Amino acid sequence: MIYLLIVIVTLVLSFLITAIFRMDMGIYLRSYCRERNEGMKSVMLTFDDGPHPDYTPMVLDVLRERGVKAVFFLIGENAIENPQIVRRIADEGHMIGIHSLRHTPEFTISSKKLVKRDLNATIKILEELTGGKIKLFRPPYGVTNPSIGGAVKDLGLLSVGWSLRSFDTIADSDTEKVMERIKRGMHDGAIILLHDRLPFSAKLIEKILDYLETIGYEAKLYRRVL
Repeated sequence: MIYLLIVIVTLVLSFLITAIFRMDMGIYLRSYCRERNEGMKSVMLTFDDGPHPDYTPMVLDVLRERGVKAVFFLIGENAIENPQIVRRIADEGHMIGIHSLRHTPEFTISSKKLVKRDLNATIKILEELTGGKIKLFRPPYGVTNPSIGGAVKDLGLLSVGWSLRSFDTIADSDTEKVMERIKRGMHDGAIILLHDRLPFSAKLIEKILDYLETIGYEAKLYRRVL
């Protein structure tokens, strides 16, 4: 009996630990990870870790030229350092979300009180810069736990995950490898995780948009984030 109990406890702990790193499981925090209207032939582009002083404007240039809107999950301290880029993101019709104040590992192990303080500070920064209401959130590293889940719920934020991860941060400038992953994972209603802080981000976006055009897909904002 004791061995059965050990097995059960081990399985439960493994499940709970796995859920920390799997937003799509929605155990600690229900997150919007894909649009489920089949046959829609569209994707939503999302960018983490910005704004970057050099590379985010290049990404914005591509999106503007192609008439595409996206979601940018911004780090509070980066926003303070690049206020004009934050305003440009909002002025050009993109959605802005919170990606924490500093994007440090400490955020993932903080108490609910500290997480709320972090999120409130970031909300204040972004709302003062844009003049709009901030309602979207993506946790750093995609990590969720009871503290983060509770804070997000209390603040009435919509947690946005992803259903297609590009792994662009480990691509070492090889956009072809990133494109191979995206092509393999492409599906109706995909939410694609990208970053706007990389030297090749703008080039990668051009390739993604070209590919979407060839397969008859559209890049757009979904109703849930508007």
